[in-house]
Order: sequence, then structure tokens, then C-alpha cells
Amino acid sequence: MDTLKVSGYVSRKPAQRNKIVLQHHFINFLEEGEKIIHYANNATVVTNSHFAILSANNCLMTEKLSVDKEYRSTLFFFNNEELTRFFIKYDTVIKGMSSQQEKSEAPFLVFKKDEFVMNHMASLKMIQRKPSLISSQLLQLKFEELMLHLLERYPQEILSFNTRPREAYSDMEIRKAVEENITNNLTLSELAFLCHTSVSTFKRRFVKLYNITPSQYFLQRKMEIAASMLLQNENPGEIFYKVGYESHSGFSQSFKQIYGISPKQFQQQKMTVSQ
Repeated sequence: MDTLKVSGYVSRKPAQRNKIVLQHHFINFLEEGEKIIHYANNATVVTNSHFAILSANNCLMTEKLSVDKEYRSTLFFFNNEELTRFFIKYDTVIKGMSSQQEKSEAPFLVFKKDEFVMNHMASLKMIQRKPSLISSQLLQLKFEELMLHLLERYPQEILSFNTRPREAYSDMEIRKAVEENITNNLTLSELAFLCHTSVSTFKRRFVKLYNITPSQYFLQRKMEIAASMLLQNENPGEIFYKVGYESHSGFSQSFKQIYGISPKQFQQQKMTVSQ
């Protein structure tokens, strides 16, 4: 694959979550629909008023169709060679910023589209129709143009972008991945995938860290979160989806398993005691 490439993407398939192993970094200019992105320690929703920069890594993606029953985006692929070339070329600019930034790493970045980015998207579509020899040179300029714009507006975020592929996650990183996904309803297989481990290895390390099986841990934590919401007088019928359940009946059954009574009874009992 070329170091830089632009392509359009259209889908009319219903929403479904897919495991993606990204071989190249890319910028996703979402035009229609909605995308949910899960990395190990992060998850976010991207709408058509945003665009995202994703690193080459393991992630989960869900694409949701727009009201017109279509998901559409423009993808701008790049690799480490291209990113390194940019950082070297504009080293003096970056040096003036890097000393002021906190050291952190992010596997993907999401920004709101502004007028500059909207015009940039339009120009990328025009370049796609150019002869390959010309388009490759133009893409080089368009990549630098966009990165300079983002570096000026979001220096800390751009300098935090993590492009290193992860071969294995430390115990601390696995803990963070677990805690960040308590209510996201990910399967054990999906969590293992995000942490770059096999299911058996992930489960073994999980039990070592928490002294409890993943299913028991997630059930307990979800119900603790639900109980906290109930104590804040939230409606039991509106809590189930917030803790990753698709139905109120399934949530109520799990709640009874932990607390011995229904969510409504729990709430009424606690309110009576507090009066």
C-alpha cells in the first residue's frame, strides 16, 4: 500500500460490532451515520460533525446508519514513515510545543469539524480523480496541511497520538481496560482482542488480578453502579441500558442475584430507611 491513500467508504448494513486489526493509521472523515470506536482503554462515539484519527492497532468498531439508511465516510490512510517525515520536517515548530505538553498516549483522536476541515475533505475528493502521479504529490501536501492545522489547534492531542503497535498489555493496562469497559457490554473475547492476548491468557491474568472470574466481576460491578444510581433516585426502568443490559427484565434478574430483591424494592427500602 502507498504511504498515503484516500478512499471513499459506503455501507448500508445494519449496525454490528466488528473486530478490526488496523494495519495502517487513518483519518476517518465521517459524512453520514455514526461510528462507535472501542480501543482497550478508550471508547467514544463519532458523529458526522466529527472526524477521527486512528492508530494501527486492535479495535472494535460499530457503524450505525443515518436516517437515510446509509453510512458514508472518506478515509485518509497514512503510515509511520509519513508521520515521521512530517515530524522531522516541522521539528522546529514541534519543539516549541512539546516542552509544554504532558506525556500521555492516545490510540485515537476525535475532533469537531471546522471550516478548514470541511474544505480539506472536499479537496481530498477532488484529488481522488487526479492521475496517480499527480495525486501522490498532492496527498503529501494535503497530509502536511491537515497535520499543521491540527498541530496549531490541538498541539497536546496531536503530540499524544500513539502509533506504536501493542504486542502485550501490562497488568495495570489490563485493569484500566476492564474498568473503562464495565458498562460497554463487551464479550471476554472482545476484551482479550483489545488487549492483544488470547482469551485463555486474558482470563488467567484477570483471575490473578481480581481473584474472581470475569463474569462474576462484571456482574457485581454493574450491579454496584446500578445500586448507586437507584440511591440517587434514578428511575429503575431507565437504568438497565446505562449498565449494559438490553432489557429491564434481564437487568432485574441480575440485580436480584446480587441483592436478593428487585431494583424497585431496593430503592423503596433504602428510601424508607433514610426517612
